Amino acid sequence: MTSYMGDGRRAKGTTMDPRRRGTRLHRPGFEDEGDESVDNGPVTGWLVVVDGPGRGRAVELGFGLNTIGTSADNRVQLDFGDPAISREDHFSIAYDAIHKKFHLIRGRGMNLVYVNDSPLTDARDLTAFAEISVGATQLRFVPLCGPDWAWPETKVGPPV
Repeated sequence: MTSYMGDGRRAKGTTMDPRRRGTRLHRPGFEDEGDESVDNGPVTGWLVVVDGPGRGRAVELGFGLNTIGTSADNRVQLDFGDPAISREDHFSIAYDAIHKKFHLIRGRGMNLVYVNDSPLTDARDLTAFAEISVGATQLRFVPLCGPDWAWPETKVGPPV
């Protein structure tokens, strides 16, 4: 378990458990080094690294807001060695389950994010197979959910 000091820094000698990011649900009878387990819900799409550090790798996107950066504290971690990607909330991708749309949102990253060669300055709709670039990393957005198909209403609970 990670302990934090009042100013947000980790206490000396503690570690970050990567399984503890995302939504935490208490599941009675399912103990795994504590009473919590991570559930980001079903996958809604992917970011695929098509060029740069991490080429050929993919990361999953989930329901709601997916913060993206190199730190394990983000819901989506792009830690493949590109120093131009910020640790915390460089940018975000939100999946809106009601309207079945994805949105790309500018974060706190110092380096610009480009979408199809255009700088991301304000939130915008994210279209299928859009090219997203940050630093030396080029990503392709691959949606699973959208206007033609989406997960039916899902109840989150203990594994079956």
